[in-house]
Amino acid sequence: MKKALIITNPKSGKQRIQTEIFTILDRLTNAGFVPTVALTMHRGHATELAAQSGEFDLLVCTGGDGTLNEVISGVLAAKLDTPIGYIPLGSTNDFAASLGIPTDINAALDGILEGTPRPIDVGSFNGRIFMDVGLLGIFSRTCYETPQDMKNTLGFLAYVLEGIREVPTVHPVPMKIKAGGKTYEGEYLACVVSNSRKLGGVVNLAEDRVSLSDGKFELLLVEKDKTPLQLAAYIHALRTAQLDAEGMTFVSVPDLQITSPDDQPWTLDGERADWPGQADIRVLPHAVSLLMK
Repeated sequence: MKKALIITNPKSGKQRIQTEIFTILDRLTNAGFVPTVALTMHRGHATELAAQSGEFDLLVCTGGDGTLNEVISGVLAAKLDTPIGYIPLGSTNDFAASLGIPTDINAALDGILEGTPRPIDVGSFNGRIFMDVGLLGIFSRTCYETPQDMKNTLGFLAYVLEGIREVPTVHPVPMKIKAGGKTYEGEYLACVVSNSRKLGGVVNLAEDRVSLSDGKFELLLVEKDKTPLQLAAYIHALRTAQLDAEGMTFVSVPDLQITSPDDQPWTLDGERADWPGQADIRVLPHAVSLLMK
């Protein structure tokens, strides 16, 4: 009999897993798997569990993008080639939306049980794995400081409310970025490094601008606002995906190096990432495969 390990974050999203777990178990069992459920108990636990999953024929991750990040980190650290399936149950599920993985349980399971492995790129931030978005600057604290209970109750609105609270304290971050043979230097409200077609549940990027398996990141820089109205203009540009607007830089690059005297932490896939003021960020092409239609 084939064996499947289900790694689940019981606190993700609105705790849907509590009512959906039997559907998952039933589908996997009918497909010929003997399923084992492992609940994550603390940050980093999914990485530990995934790294020890070599005896399983299938690894299923249920939770948000942060949980998937940990699972992929564990698989890569242990150099496993176990097929991975993703059932997105988080608050925003940006990465799943970019890949076209549905949030409906049965539809996601259809992709896992009937789909094929699809290679995707992941990122390395000073050796730490991320696969969706790295953010420094405005709203970065919002991602990792928004209480989980608030996320569960309000979903993406929770991020918006917390982000509004952060605006009065926002200050530009001095940065020097070397990317794609060019150097960008100045004070920026935000530096976003992404491998996603959706940013924060708001920005939707067209497929012809973003590929998740082309060996490149998308780098977005938002310059310091010079007038009270410019921040509003930036927000409008982000909502309408007009990322070539004045004061904004949007390019695709395979790697970049960033330095800053500011000690503000990054956010990687929704989790806090402290850094020493220097970051080497690079793409790991086709580093992992996900099962999907």
